[in-house]
Amino acid sequence: MSNIEHVLAAAKSIASSGKVPSLALIKAKLGNSVPMPTLIQGLQQFKSMSQDLIDQLPEIQVSSEKAKPKDAQAEIAELKQELTQLKAAYKAMDDRLTLLEENKDKAEK
Repeated sequence: MSNIEHVLAAAKSIASSGKVPSLALIKAKLGNSVPMPTLIQGLQQFKSMSQDLIDQLPEIQVSSEKAKPKDAQAEIAELKQELTQLKAAYKAMDDRLTLLEENKDKAEK
């Protein structure tokens, strides 16, 4: 199945659930595997299709890798690591802001 076909199938699945297909919903359904220009092209193509053509589209197949939930412990460890990285980035930005404010105060005097 090509990327466009994946986008069309995802749009059909979203429409079948009663929602209006959008780039955000399609991207959430497919993940980051499909480039943005392809998502846009697929959504435009879907919106221009008749209901008969939409009905002929295949159902979306979620890969088993995406369908299987992560091990809870592994996910917790991953989130802890991400939190540590975010805290370090926050501290670096806070330190830089303090330095910039100090330099601004010195320049104004």
